[in-house]
Parts: sequence; C-alpha cells; structure tokens
Amino acid sequence: MSDQASQLREAVARRSGAGALDLGRLSFVVPSSMPAGAVSFAPVASGISVSASPLKRNQRVNDPTPTVRLARAIAVASGKGGVGKSNLAVNLAVAMSQLGQKVSLLDADLGLANADVLCNLAPRLTLEQVVNGSCRLADAMLLAPGGFRLIPGASGVTRMADLSVARRHALLEQLQALERVVDVLLVDCGAGINANVLGFACAAGTVLVVTTPEPTAITDGYGMIKSLVRQAPEVTVQVVVNMVASEAEGRQVFERINRVSQTFLNRSLEYVGSIPADALVSQAVRQRMPVMLSAPDGAATAAIRRLATRLLPDHVTLRDERAILADVSTPKPLGFFGRMAEWLGIVEDVD
Repeated sequence: MSDQASQLREAVARRSGAGALDLGRLSFVVPSSMPAGAVSFAPVASGISVSASPLKRNQRVNDPTPTVRLARAIAVASGKGGVGKSNLAVNLAVAMSQLGQKVSLLDADLGLANADVLCNLAPRLTLEQVVNGSCRLADAMLLAPGGFRLIPGASGVTRMADLSVARRHALLEQLQALERVVDVLLVDCGAGINANVLGFACAAGTVLVVTTPEPTAITDGYGMIKSLVRQAPEVTVQVVVNMVASEAEGRQVFERINRVSQTFLNRSLEYVGSIPADALVSQAVRQRMPVMLSAPDGAATAAIRRLATRLLPDHVTLRDERAILADVSTPKPLGFFGRMAEWLGIVEDVD
C-alpha cells in the first residue's frame, strides 16, 4: 500500500509540475488541486543535502561546496498588539505566493499564536510538538489558503532555550532544510519587546515594524525600533503604517518616527508604505479568510500587493556558502536559522 501511495504521489507531482520541499529525508509536494490544510509526502529524488552538524564559527571550507540558496527572511513585528500585525503577515504570505514565490510563514507569536485562525485552519500539530520532538516539522506544516506553507505556533516554543543539545540540533536541521527550499520566510513575531520577540526579529535580515496612527502604537513602535537597533545594529528596519485614512497620513506617521530615530538613535528608517483602513479587512477576519482572497479588488488588498512587491527581491539570490564561511573577519552563521542557532547558543567555536 505504501509503495502504491508513493507512486501515486509522484505521478501527481509530475503531472501538476509542483516542486518538492526537502525537509531532511522527506519532501512534500503541493499539487495545484490540493485543498488547504493538507500536505503530501514523497521520496526525495534529488535536492540539497542538509548536514546535521552544527554551524561552526570561523569555519573554513576547503572542499568545493555547491552554491546554496537561502530564503529571504522577513520578520513582522510590532510594539503593541491590536495593530493588525498577524493579519498583515498572513496576507503578505498570500500576496507573495500570488507573485510566484515559495513562501513559508512561521507563527512565532509565542503568547497569542493565531495565524491558523485567520486561515480557518485547525492544526493538529504545532511548533510545540516540533520543539519537544514528538513530530517533525513536515508533520506540523499546513498548506494555507493562497498557497503558502504555515508553521502553526504555540506557547511551547518558549521552552526552546531549555532543550537538550541533541534536540536543538535535530530541530535546527529541519528548519535549515526549509530555509534552503523556499524563497521567502515570513516570521510573525509576538507583540512587544521581550527576549523571544527580539531573538526572532534580530535573526531576520529585515524587520517590518507595523504601527498605526494611534499615539500609543506610534510610541510603542518606536520602542520596538529602539530595542532592535540596540540589539542588532545591522538589521534593516522597515516601517509600514496600517489602518490609515490616507497615504498622506501614513507618510506623516512615518516621518514622526523617523525623525525621532534620526535624533536619538542616529538611524534612518525605510518607509515601505501604508495600508488603508478597510471594512473588508474586518469582514475577512470574521470569515476567517485572508482579505487577499475574500476581497481581491479591495483597497487594502491593493496596498498589500504593492507592499509585497516592494519587499520582494528582483530575483532569488544565490549565495556562495564557501565565501560566507571563509570570511573569518566577520563570522556570520548562515541564514535566518543560523542566526537563531547563535541566539540559542548552538553555534560552536572552533580553533
């Protein structure tokens, strides 16, 4: 039975032209006809081999190593709740998928993980089970409406720092495999500036800070930016203003934040746009459907689509792993999960 199932899945994959997502020894294939919330597994025919060994600081690579593609990691964060951060993250994932990108959304909101609710999904397994070792990442991953892959979050991820070394390595291996086969990795961080939020945000190359025109949201948004800049000066901070009455209002809110940042942090921020207040967004939330799908011609949908286009690179960048690892003057772990490994203390020093 299992052999017949594997043959059937391979045939569906060939017929649909779908790509395979390499997660260690497994790949999952997503045919265009597959319903949301389902994944299919098939043997890996070929792909990038992911080593289970930990990343090593200052490691030199002498043997020829193939060029690897690392996902563009974008953390979506906010200084306070209620600004539409998770809703924006979900809809950005849909918009980027519609633009032809392979997108995964990691729900890293440790206290109030709700991306699955916004997608009308009921996950049986979450990141908590992945962290405690009771399932693999591929088992917990869901195909969400719009075509992106969702890794449901749970409060159990807060125990990540308390895991054994072996468990951390096993988890990181799966996460790094994911990073090598998707184009964009969106990370929905929790609201606020606690250590877990900053850890996830700083591991991303880009942090999209979401705020609104409300004074409290502006103040807390600046607080998030201040914490990010102090903890990771090299991180790219971009600002999007949600629920605006007009584009002019969004620009004014950004200028206020940017002016304070330039004065007290000596740091200029990047404005990437605003999202208009749109009753269709609230209606979509009640329907538990991304507004990109429920109202494809809405004002908020058009703004999110423009934002997604602006955030995406012109093309998928290939990075030479050898060049990165051989740069001993500025040692950097590879990719988002490499930096997460460093934050969790998994990176090993070598002589």
